[in-house]
Amino acid sequence: MKASELFGVVVRVTGLVLILYSMWNVWAGMDNVVENLLPGSQPSDNSDLPSTFSYFAFGIPAFALGAIFFFFADWIVKVTYRNAA
Repeated sequence: MKASELFGVVVRVTGLVLILYSMWNVWAGMDNVVENLLPGSQPSDNSDLPSTFSYFAFGIPAFALGAIFFFFADWIVKVTYRNAA
Protein backbone atom coordinates (compact mmCIF):
# COMPACT_ATOMS: atom_id res chain seq x y z
CA MET A 1 0.00 0.00 0.00
CA LYS A 2 1.41 3.34 -1.07
CA ALA A 3 1.48 6.36 1.20
CA SER A 4 -1.18 8.14 -0.85
CA GLU A 5 -3.56 5.18 -0.50
CA LEU A 6 -3.01 5.04 3.25
CA PHE A 7 -3.60 8.77 3.47
CA GLY A 8 -6.89 8.31 1.60
CA VAL A 9 -7.98 5.68 4.11
CA VAL A 10 -7.09 7.98 7.00
CA VAL A 11 -9.05 10.85 5.42
CA ARG A 12 -12.12 8.63 4.89
CA VAL A 13 -11.98 7.23 8.44
CA THR A 14 -11.65 10.76 9.81
CA GLY A 15 -14.68 11.78 7.78
CA LEU A 16 -16.68 8.82 9.07
CA VAL A 17 -15.74 9.60 12.68
CA LEU A 18 -16.76 13.24 12.19
CA ILE A 19 -20.09 12.19 10.68
CA LEU A 20 -20.79 9.85 13.61
CA TYR A 21 -19.81 12.54 16.11
CA SER A 22 -22.07 15.06 14.41
CA MET A 23 -24.98 12.63 14.34
CA TRP A 24 -24.55 12.11 18.09
CA ASN A 25 -24.52 15.89 18.64
CA VAL A 26 -27.63 16.48 16.55
CA TRP A 27 -29.42 13.59 18.27
CA ALA A 28 -28.49 14.99 21.70
CA GLY A 29 -29.65 18.44 20.59
CA MET A 30 -33.02 17.04 19.52
CA ASP A 31 -33.28 15.24 22.86
CA ASN A 32 -32.46 18.47 24.66
CA VAL A 33 -35.14 20.33 22.70
CA VAL A 34 -37.72 17.75 23.73
CA GLU A 35 -36.61 17.87 27.36
CA ASN A 36 -36.88 21.66 27.39
CA LEU A 37 -40.33 21.64 25.81
CA LEU A 38 -41.89 19.07 28.13
CA PRO A 39 -42.91 20.50 31.47
CA GLY A 40 -42.50 18.08 34.30
CA SER A 41 -40.67 17.44 37.47
CA GLN A 42 -37.52 19.08 36.17
CA PRO A 43 -36.01 21.78 38.34
CA SER A 44 -36.45 25.30 37.03
CA ASP A 45 -32.73 26.01 37.31
CA ASN A 46 -31.13 24.50 34.19
CA SER A 47 -27.92 26.50 34.39
CA ASP A 48 -25.76 23.38 34.70
CA LEU A 49 -27.21 21.79 31.52
CA PRO A 50 -25.62 22.48 28.14
CA SER A 51 -27.63 24.65 25.82
CA THR A 52 -29.43 23.22 22.83
CA PHE A 53 -27.58 25.64 20.58
CA SER A 54 -24.19 24.19 21.55
CA TYR A 55 -25.17 20.74 20.31
CA PHE A 56 -26.17 22.08 16.90
CA ALA A 57 -23.25 24.54 16.77
CA PHE A 58 -20.82 21.62 16.95
CA GLY A 59 -22.92 19.02 15.13
CA ILE A 60 -23.79 20.78 11.90
CA PRO A 61 -20.26 22.00 11.00
CA ALA A 62 -18.81 18.62 12.00
CA PHE A 63 -21.27 16.91 9.65
CA ALA A 64 -20.32 19.22 6.79
CA LEU A 65 -16.59 18.71 7.35
CA GLY A 66 -17.02 14.95 7.76
CA ALA A 67 -19.02 14.73 4.54
CA ILE A 68 -16.34 16.68 2.69
CA PHE A 69 -13.61 14.40 4.05
CA PHE A 70 -15.57 11.25 3.33
CA PHE A 71 -16.92 12.01 -0.13
CA PHE A 72 -14.03 14.10 -1.50
CA ALA A 73 -11.17 11.97 -0.14
CA ASP A 74 -9.89 11.20 -3.65
CA TRP A 75 -9.70 14.89 -4.47
CA ILE A 76 -7.95 15.65 -1.15
CA VAL A 77 -5.40 12.92 -1.87
CA LYS A 78 -4.81 14.26 -5.40
CA VAL A 79 -4.22 17.77 -4.06
CA THR A 80 -1.91 16.52 -1.31
CA TYR A 81 0.09 14.10 -3.50
CA ARG A 82 -0.03 15.98 -6.79
CA ASN A 83 3.46 14.96 -7.94
CA ALA A 84 3.15 11.28 -6.96
CA ALA A 85 2.60 8.91 -9.85
